[in-house]
Formats: sequence, C-alpha cells, structure tokens
Amino acid sequence: MTVETSPGAGGVPPADEGSTATTGSDVAWTEKVRTIGGLVAVVIGAVVVGAIAIIALVKDTSTASTIASSAGGVIATIVGAYFGVKVGTDQSKAAIEGQQAEAAKAQVYAAHLPPEQATGIVQVAEEAARAVKAR
Repeated sequence: MTVETSPGAGGVPPADEGSTATTGSDVAWTEKVRTIGGLVAVVIGAVVVGAIAIIALVKDTSTASTIASSAGGVIATIVGAYFGVKVGTDQSKAAIEGQQAEAAKAQVYAAHLPPEQATGIVQVAEEAARAVKAR
C-alpha cells in the first residue's frame, strides 16, 4: 500500500518551497548599507563642523565663541535629525510588518471558511474595514 503525502497542511506548499520572494540576507544587506551610509554622512558632517569650531578657537579670534556655539548647535541638529528619522523609519517598518502578518492570518482564516458562511462573514469584514478607515 502506498501512502501519499501532501506538500503541506490543506494541500498548501510550505513557505520555503517555490517562494520567489527576496531572501532575508538581501534585505538585511541593503538595510546595513543604508544605515552605515547615513551614519557615515552624519559623522563626516559633525567632524567638519567640529573642525571649523576648533580652528576658530585655536586662532583666538573675537568671533571664536560665536562660531563654536553655532557649530555645537549645527552638530546637535544634524545628529538629532538623523536619529529622529531613523527611529521613525524603524517604527514604520515594524508597523508594516505587523500589518502584513495580520493580513496573512486573515487570508488563511478566510480560505478555511465553510462556503455557506462566506457571504455573511464577507459583509462583517467589509464593515470592520470601513470602521478602521473611518478612524
């Protein structure tokens, strides 16, 4: 007697078979380059502005204190903007990933609905979607 096996539960192939999505290493590599590139730009900008302030202080001109305090303000603004954008981007990415996970679960639930209940549940789902959009 031969036992036939299905590719996955409900005849659905496992996620790692036949997937054409990009691999995690591709995404991780581009994210690392983007993060490192942004950080290098911030560091270079801060070093240049800091060097200008140090040169002004060494020359001991009458405007050295003005230049040094302005340079401090510029450095603080650059670093604050970089990390503010980075935190916002990271939070947006996490929110999108969470939404995608919930959408995938909803699709699996919908695929396993009995056909006789589908019409009523579709109406309830559409009402819930409209309520979320109205917020």
